[in-house]
Parts: sequence; C-alpha cells; structure tokens
Amino acid sequence: MEKTIRKAEAKDTKKLESFLLEANLNAEGIQDSIDYYSLLETKTGELKACVGIEPQGTVGMLRSFVVSQGTTQSEIVLLFDRVISIAENKKLKAVYLVTNKESAVTFFRGFGFQAVDDVPPEIRENHHLHQVLNVDNSIIMELPM
Repeated sequence: MEKTIRKAEAKDTKKLESFLLEANLNAEGIQDSIDYYSLLETKTGELKACVGIEPQGTVGMLRSFVVSQGTTQSEIVLLFDRVISIAENKKLKAVYLVTNKESAVTFFRGFGFQAVDDVPPEIRENHHLHQVLNVDNSIIMELPM
C-alpha cells in the first residue's frame, strides 16, 4: 500500500480530530495548530499516523503521536523528521515532550531529545504537559532547534 507523508492543512482538521479521538486522545485545540502537524496517509487519504506540535510562544510541545498497526519504522522516522522540519521552519527554539515509557525515551534520544528537569515558563501552562505529568515516572525531554 502506497503511503504519503505530508504537512497537514486546514482541510485536514476534521479527519485528524476523528483519528485522534479514535485513538482515545484529546483532539482539543487541533484547529489552532494544524499547520504544525505531519500526517502519514494512504493513497486514498486514510490516516495511518500523525504527530504534531502545540506551539507556545517560541517553543512547542510534541503531542498526538499516533501510529496505526502496519506502519513501518522508516515511515515513523520520516513522519517525525517532517514534524521537526516544521518546527525549524516555524523558527521554534525548542520542542518538548513528556513520556513515562522507557522505550519512548530511547526512541526520542535517537532524534536528539535529552531529558531535562524543567521547561521554560511559556510552556509550563500547557494543558497537555499537565495531563501527562500526572502519570507516574514522567520524563520531560527537550530538543533544541
């Protein structure tokens, strides 16, 4: 099955919201940051994976990293490379994420993320950050641009 990785557009908002809700993730605020999303879709337009960044001033928070079964590792890497490229093009100074999975820490280190103890003030009030920090063993990671 042929798939394409591309930057999301405003017309993708409803499809992306449905995809995230199906994965039991919060789709709130997607329309405000749709142009910070990278999508993997089939030739017929079916979403197979996505990852986005919620901008907060000059930094961003990685969110909505969803991968459907059957997505290859190389597709995941290309999808992630695309969202990092979006962050660079938008002139973000850094991208942050929070996880509690050791396998995720290893994966993100491969892209240059490093564990940090704190985040800048502009991202401290991020709703997603607060939700995930309530999970045991949460690790904050940063990728400077």
